[in-house]
Amino acid sequence: MDLKLTDDIAVVIGAASGIGRAIATAFAGEGAWLVLVDRNRAVEDAACDFEAQFGRAALALVGDVVQYADMRQAAAAGLAKFGRLDHLVFAAGAGSGKFGFPFWNLEPADWRRVLEVNLIGAANAAHAFAPAMVEARRGSILFISSIAGQIGSQTDPPYSAAKAGLINFSQCVAKDLAAYGVRANCICPGMVKTALNQSVWAAWNAQQPPEARQP
Repeated sequence: MDLKLTDDIAVVIGAASGIGRAIATAFAGEGAWLVLVDRNRAVEDAACDFEAQFGRAALALVGDVVQYADMRQAAAAGLAKFGRLDHLVFAAGAGSGKFGFPFWNLEPADWRRVLEVNLIGAANAAHAFAPAMVEARRGSILFISSIAGQIGSQTDPPYSAAKAGLINFSQCVAKDLAAYGVRANCICPGMVKTALNQSVWAAWNAQQPPEARQP
């Protein structure tokens, strides 16, 4: 498949594992140059793997989305390396790590980090990376939300609420950037057994009757 991404610059936040790494792999396969951002230092190994496999330069940056300064530094480093930023994918995410049905299985303290990563983190990234696209009057931003943000999944209420907020924020971003030739979209995957949700999935699975449990 040729998506005409050859030599484009793609920034993937949350690129060390899971959906983020899969998206980065797809960009590399299409001939894009990569800026990979993650709080996990495994992002550096991912960059080496992409360079070896696809022969495309990959800049690995360790940074936390809840720290606006980290996102600004990542944007500056990407611009310094490649001169422009064509695409931004926000694939960072965090759940509570608990099974949230009923919601009082969780404590209010379980909400803060989830909201900070999934929603405030997306705002930090958008604020940091959008100005370069606005100046260039081209680019795209993709936010990875979740079906949980559409249906209010009881599995993890903080995660559901944060992803619902992300859907709404994505709509605001799309409207604000349209006049500058920058597209913004949000996709909502269903349950994917990544490291992010493995603990919640396992907690749910353990509560099912034996005949309904999944391997």
